[in-house]
Amino acid sequence: MQPMKAVKAGICLLAVTLISGCWGQINFDQLTIVSAIGLDPAKNNMIRVTLQLSNPTLPVAAGGGSQQRRPFVNYDAVGVTIQEAVERIQHQAKKSLFFPQTKVVLISEQFARRGLDDTLDYFWRETNQNLNSWVLVSRMPARHVLDKAMELEPVPADEWRKYLEGDWKRPLQVDVQMYQFLPRLNQTGYQAVSPGIGPFNKSGKSDIMEIGDTAVFKNDRMVGWLSGEESQIVNWLTGASRRGSFHTDLAQEESVSFSLHSVRAKLIPVLSGGRLSMKLLLKGEAEVLTATVPLHFGSEHAMLRDVLNRQLTTAIEKTIDKVFRQFGSDVIGFGETLHRRMPAEWKKRKPDWDEEIRGLDADISVSFEVKRSGLLH
Repeated sequence: MQPMKAVKAGICLLAVTLISGCWGQINFDQLTIVSAIGLDPAKNNMIRVTLQLSNPTLPVAAGGGSQQRRPFVNYDAVGVTIQEAVERIQHQAKKSLFFPQTKVVLISEQFARRGLDDTLDYFWRETNQNLNSWVLVSRMPARHVLDKAMELEPVPADEWRKYLEGDWKRPLQVDVQMYQFLPRLNQTGYQAVSPGIGPFNKSGKSDIMEIGDTAVFKNDRMVGWLSGEESQIVNWLTGASRRGSFHTDLAQEESVSFSLHSVRAKLIPVLSGGRLSMKLLLKGEAEVLTATVPLHFGSEHAMLRDVLNRQLTTAIEKTIDKVFRQFGSDVIGFGETLHRRMPAEWKKRKPDWDEEIRGLDADISVSFEVKRSGLLH
């Protein structure tokens, strides 16, 4: 009988365990997903944090259908740190905030120019943060972008994430995720960039947001913007993109547009007489997309190739001059290249690298072959 009693007791204990419920878990209706985080400066050196919270549609009990709710709601609060502001928002929302599904971290230009090193360590320390979220720098206050944005997706952050993940837009802009962005804020030889976002209408009256241009950082502080064409060149030089497009001007207001592919760039440090310079090789293939005048590919092939290579060289020179001399920022990673190829030389030059690149000479060689005539006769 004793063994039988022991079996019955075990069954009873197992039953109690199975019906005890999930005491340590949070119910779904007590949880809200943080789709986007916005960061703005506030008075007295404080931080304004805006959270875009998804408002999920929950099934109702008997009767079918679903509850109709707004797809998202924005909350904002001010704090000395991001953590303090987030805690205040949690009190407002009266729910637990779920950060692992955050799609976008939106940093206002004004906040980025103030410097980020003292604030963004929150994303390293907070274990629930999603370091795969995409980083955007906003030309207007981040809070206003999150409030005003009108997108095809019900939640604007979902639309921005899909756009940044897509392959078709990359040649004309950079893209960066939080796990890539944070280390480069303190990386001397390869500094941070981020795509920008702002109203499609430059007057700021439009609710349609455009992702474009590139915010350039020097250490943890934003120092300026690159255009779409300049961003495309940075993508080529860093190996982030192998394709793109380029518009060339011919004589008498005539022009030809090219599609570029198989783009390869190589940065080579050159040391001569104690003076450091950079040799840059860019190669690829091109085909004509459009031309404003009739062209005969056979007789004018060499002319098209030479014009493309010459004008591309000029565009690259201007871009390097802007990031190196004007901004003093190594966003193409030449310092990292020097570190790999000449570690002793890098160790010597690293402490003054920001000033070193301002006087760096660049020898640029561009070689594109026009492979197909496209629409030419």
